[in-house]
Amino acid sequence: MTASPSTTQACCDLTDRGWRSCVLLWLLGLPGASALAWGMLPEWLADLGLVGVPVDFSLLCMGGLAVVLAMCVALGCRLGPGLGLRAPVLTAWASGRPVRHLMAQQVLPGMAGGILGAVLLISLALIWPESLPLIDPVYAMPLSVKLLYGGITMELVTRLGGLTLVMWLLWRLAGSPEQAPDWRLGAAAVLLCALLWGAAELALALALAGDWPMHMGWPLLLCETIYGALAGFLFWRHGLESAIFAHLITYLLSHGLG
Repeated sequence: MTASPSTTQACCDLTDRGWRSCVLLWLLGLPGASALAWGMLPEWLADLGLVGVPVDFSLLCMGGLAVVLAMCVALGCRLGPGLGLRAPVLTAWASGRPVRHLMAQQVLPGMAGGILGAVLLISLALIWPESLPLIDPVYAMPLSVKLLYGGITMELVTRLGGLTLVMWLLWRLAGSPEQAPDWRLGAAAVLLCALLWGAAELALALALAGDWPMHMGWPLLLCETIYGALAGFLFWRHGLESAIFAHLITYLLSHGLG
């Protein structure tokens, strides 16, 4: 399945209005990066016995996150148009075009995805309650950080940056550069990106707390992979905003499980 002309035009706006869209997307993710650097980092370091962390360290962390975010946004803006990956609402806003009808198209799939995501997290909490400390969405972060960092910034990094890169690589290796990716390549990219992100989360958890049993990591891997596939599908088929809406709704409905 290839992108329709209207879809192609919508996603091409990411480059046609390049600097406006990219800057807007980057600014959208900065509050989440700041929330993580200033809200969670001191607490994490204190848990490791590192108290009195200098302000310069938080500034360095904030700067690093801002750079990573900028790279992911630039990647998505550069490669996304040819893949049918788009941020229709933000692109239209940056271009000065009406956004109400585009927003309406993102809300319904976002709400559905958010409810499904919350059901997933609640189910995992009931089945594996001992795994709660390892699953950030239901335990480890305050709601404000979840919404800003997890719901927005990480969508820009993992979906706009990560999924775009994975789909582009598969497209170049197995697809036809003359056509947008069909449904098989798109689905493969969504699943592969979800698996890679789930494995990365599991590796990070093992590195930070290597003394916990390996079987406790399966809920984390399962959660990140399934939710990554859900959010990736929303981004691929509807737009980045639907994935962001879904993430925000999931966190709102599942907060406080721990």
